[in-house]
Amino acid sequence: MKKRFVALLLGLLLLLSAFGCSRKQTVPAGSLVGTWKDSYGLTEYKFESSGKMKIEALSLGSCSGTYAVNGDKITICYRVFVKDVKDTYTLRLDGNTMYLDENKFTRKK
Repeated sequence: MKKRFVALLLGLLLLLSAFGCSRKQTVPAGSLVGTWKDSYGLTEYKFESSGKMKIEALSLGSCSGTYAVNGDKITICYRVFVKDVKDTYTLRLDGNTMYLDENKFTRKK
């Protein structure tokens, strides 16, 4: 009887821990495509469906590169002057709002 109780308790703990895990958001294909500007107007990202992207900063210049989405992560690769940059962020989309980690961007119309 005691073994059954322990087995039942362990089974319940496993079920509770499985339900307690949060699921990662998967960004639907094509939902990222477009132009996104930060709330300060300093940085703008342009994402294409081909996996190419462009970053404009402070209206002073731009960098071209690529991006890839894997689950709730986005990896952006580009070159600034002579340095290759590879940034990975947690990506979240909420309608016309995009979050790269905690940085908020709004889709331009």
